[in-house]
Amino acid sequence: MKKNKITKILLIILISILLCLVLIYFLTPKHLSKKYNPIKEENIIEEILKDNQEEKITKLFLMWLEKEYGKKKLTELKEELNNKEKVDWHQIYNNSLNVLLDTFNNTYSNMNNVKKIEKITNTTELSFIGDVSLADNWYIIPKYEEREKNIYGILSEDVVDTLKNSNITIANNEFTISNRGEKMPGKYYTFRASPERLKIYEEMGVDLVTLANNHVYDFGADAFQDTIESLNEYQIPYIGAGRNLTEAMRPYYFIVNGYKIAFLNATRAEKLILTPEATETSGGVFRCYNPNLLIEQIKKIKQGSDVLITLLHWGKEDSSNLEEVQIETAKQYIDAGSDLIVGTHAHTLQGIDFYKEKAIIYNLGDFIFNNETKDTAIFQLTIDNEKNFKYKIIPCQQKEEHTSIKSGIEKTRILDKLRTLSPNIFIEENGEFYLKSTN
Repeated sequence: MKKNKITKILLIILISILLCLVLIYFLTPKHLSKKYNPIKEENIIEEILKDNQEEKITKLFLMWLEKEYGKKKLTELKEELNNKEKVDWHQIYNNSLNVLLDTFNNTYSNMNNVKKIEKITNTTELSFIGDVSLADNWYIIPKYEEREKNIYGILSEDVVDTLKNSNITIANNEFTISNRGEKMPGKYYTFRASPERLKIYEEMGVDLVTLANNHVYDFGADAFQDTIESLNEYQIPYIGAGRNLTEAMRPYYFIVNGYKIAFLNATRAEKLILTPEATETSGGVFRCYNPNLLIEQIKKIKQGSDVLITLLHWGKEDSSNLEEVQIETAKQYIDAGSDLIVGTHAHTLQGIDFYKEKAIIYNLGDFIFNNETKDTAIFQLTIDNEKNFKYKIIPCQQKEEHTSIKSGIEKTRILDKLRTLSPNIFIEENGEFYLKSTN
């Protein structure tokens, strides 16, 4: 009797153990993952690598993404790869793939041609202005000193507010910066500013200047070297010129709202070419009389950028008529990868057009340059979180060494002028413009 009781107890224990093992088997995460999730969590990275065609996407990069942003985002990325032909990395990570890769590779820490702007809004606003002269031996600076109003002696309050409130403001630096040098032989107009004049750019809100023009070398090699050194000293980024060709061709990048925006600058302004071209061993400007080098640089820079803007010094002076070479090469630069083209040098407004849905602002003319009465404009580009572009022209006028935003009849007159010069675009009364419908 006692033996049967022991046998019963052992049988119950054995059955209990077996039941526990069965329960453990069916309730383990490993089993559940097999039953309900065809992709094991630890295999998400391998699945992404299998589905993704980008050579830049590596296992180490994806492991870094998981560490920085969490596994949930990685799963979301995998789902996007399954469902879409092209993944919007910015939508998932609030940063483009280029920005993520550069951060992973720690690229920014080794570059002095990148500025990261902390996210403020859901859009990025860029303002472009034309030729600027801060030369002591020309018209604007004497009035700046005489009027004793600082920047408001040469620019209206609404102009300054517009420029300073933009995330990025770009101007053409149409002068050399030095206290040294002699006038370049054969040049009728030569412009030179003392280095302390660069403080005015801060008053204006300028974030980047272009140097590929026909006046940056007006006082020779020493003054040109001083220009580069002074801009570096005052921490004003520049493009389009340098101590050698590599530096002159170098882009400048802004990282803003999770996108990497690149800027390139080149010149084909002079009919009698006097300003030296940068070489591998000597300083000068980046020329594009032959467009091939600029085309190759655009292709190269676009590979690692989300937006590429090409700034050109070109066109016939004091003429609103376009040269055929402007029309032809603008298309070539867009074909190579430019997302926007903005021109200076003509001292007057020229037309606006689109090619392959990319805007070409052929010439913004003088902005604050001399004592003439000139129509000019602030061109604004707004980029939203989906990388959509919105374009706007703000009509301005330079008059009596002072530039202001125009309203009323004068605003309408300038917009009407641009409408005449730009038959393919429609300009709203608020200055926003877009390509006319072909329907």
